[in-house]
Amino acid sequence: MATTTDENRARLSVKWLHLADAARDAMTEWSGARRILDALAERTEQTAFLTVPRGDEAVCVDWAPGRGIGVLTLAPGRSLPLYAGGAGRLVLAYTREVDEYLADGPERRPLTSATIVEADALREDVERTRSQGYTLSLDDATIGIGALAFPVLGADGALLGCLSVAGRSVDVRDRQQEFTDAARAAVAELTSGATSELATPLS
Repeated sequence: MATTTDENRARLSVKWLHLADAARDAMTEWSGARRILDALAERTEQTAFLTVPRGDEAVCVDWAPGRGIGVLTLAPGRSLPLYAGGAGRLVLAYTREVDEYLADGPERRPLTSATIVEADALREDVERTRSQGYTLSLDDATIGIGALAFPVLGADGALLGCLSVAGRSVDVRDRQQEFTDAARAAVAELTSGATSELATPLS
């Protein structure tokens, strides 16, 4: 997985990208996700992400890049802690008991001055996310970047993954309803595809 440069330094080769692609393709419940993400990115002109819960993180498994992708924290293979970013905070709200997470979770180090690290503020954020059914993130993972994150739920109500739309904070704030409508339509498609794949019996 590593190669040697002319300066006798080691660096990752591109082979790890093939592993990432193989891991994503093995998740059959998301087999139709790329088409849906591409359509959402085209409709909103923002970057669309699909993330899944993994322990104390939200891991990105696929995306459809939009404008300004060079300043986004999240990308395939990268992750967010459960106290920061739209995807991270949504996964916390839908998969963990917040007091248990506060007591046993990892140290909450602020990523920006807007990162929610205080216990009471995080409890309020979890309640707000559960009540409204989505998470609004503005500058708490990357300064100047915002996101809207929505749950993709299984038939039993458990969180399968998270769909988010991210771009400049000003665009997310000013076009919040437009992005919300587009993302919820995409979530409906993802939910239908994921639940049907999970329900298919093994031959």
